Amino acid sequence: MKKASYQKELKAIKLLQERSSEISMTHELINTDLESIKAALSGLIDNQEVLNSPDFIKNKKKHLESMSGIGQLKDSSLEQIHSTAESNYKDRISLSDVLTEQDSFEINNKINLRVEAFNNQYGLDRWDYAIAGSCGLFAAMLDILCVKAPPKPTVKWEQEVDGVFNKWVQQAFNKIIPPDLSNALSKANPIGAPDSSTIADLVGAPPISINPLNHRLKSLAHDPILGFIFGVIDMLNGTCTVVTNGTIKSIPSTKPPTEGSVFQLLGRMLGHLLSDVNAPSAKGNRGMGLPAPFMGILRMFEGIPVGNSNFGKQIESMYVNGYDFRQFVVTSIPMTIMEVMLRAFYVIKQMKLYDRPFGESIMDTMPLKINPRFRIVLALAYGTSSSINAGKMYITKNILNANYASWLGLAWNGFHALKWVAFDRHLKLWDGISQREIEDMQQIIIDLDTLSERASRLPI
Repeated sequence: MKKASYQKELKAIKLLQERSSEISMTHELINTDLESIKAALSGLIDNQEVLNSPDFIKNKKKHLESMSGIGQLKDSSLEQIHSTAESNYKDRISLSDVLTEQDSFEINNKINLRVEAFNNQYGLDRWDYAIAGSCGLFAAMLDILCVKAPPKPTVKWEQEVDGVFNKWVQQAFNKIIPPDLSNALSKANPIGAPDSSTIADLVGAPPISINPLNHRLKSLAHDPILGFIFGVIDMLNGTCTVVTNGTIKSIPSTKPPTEGSVFQLLGRMLGHLLSDVNAPSAKGNRGMGLPAPFMGILRMFEGIPVGNSNFGKQIESMYVNGYDFRQFVVTSIPMTIMEVMLRAFYVIKQMKLYDRPFGESIMDTMPLKINPRFRIVLALAYGTSSSINAGKMYITKNILNANYASWLGLAWNGFHALKWVAFDRHLKLWDGISQREIEDMQQIIIDLDTLSERASRLPI
């Protein structure tokens, strides 16, 4: 607290405390006098002549009438209180001047209780760590046993892939989006400039910025998520937004802008992305579909060295060797199973150990209402699976064994977990304590208003 901070308030509190003490002393004196008067009057109760005398009846009626009326209590404005306090106390006032040892003890005890309640709501217990570790380990085992590296883009489109989950995904994509449907969607949803695949299609493009092998990776219009933003912008402007030399550049295209409303272009973008996700190459091979989400924009990190290469080149190498959106879906299967298990075990634990309602417990795990406690559980689980996946890549010496979904989940949940631990937790704690104190003060004000109304009926 700065030297001049809250001095007006502290001095006002000191003044009101002294006034309160004076009132308490006056009340005690009045109470003593009343007891004395009661004792004196007790001897008069048997004297009916006095009780029935005209003077006694007249005074009795006078006092009863005055007590039934409403009087106006003397009021002081906040400015008057501050002014009087400033004149009464010239020196600096500290908290120790307005708080007794008992007050300080009660305040510390109240804060400790609220911190304990906060930790019970947001702090992890041993079961949380056990759930995160065991579910993350189970997902890693599924990844080792059921997920294999993607095949080369040069294999035949209909050739069966290795890996249990790989086969499931291949069968699903081949059934839902066969080559004839891909071809029909491509013809029905041309996007023009964003689909530029050679330098000849671009005006003033840097050397080796784009080619038919990597144009879906480098063109952000082909990102499964970012494509709906960059694709529409590029269609409207007749440009192609690419990641080159660690930066995002919007390069004019020789193809004209695409006409249509934003909603029409969004629909066209969806159709074009669907046409690319499982389309065979011109030679009938598996080819390279859409990149995994955010894979293209990760090429911006070319400054991070990885062995004799860099991070951006490693990402591009993964893509041209077959690591596309289909492989991302494959790696998402063990992660999805893990997240379902985490939510189930967490809800059961909250209900059994802490008697939490099912609705409250399940809402703690929902993305838009997620409890920071469960966010940390997710981060720990993804950290467990990702660390084992790192061992898998190291042992096999093959970066194509990376579980992209696991690393993406670790980055997302890890960032939010670290942000909670470093910043948000402290803000939420003290915001909560402040809110509870404000609620308590509001109740005190209501009680004082009620007391003031009752006191206004006393005779003055």
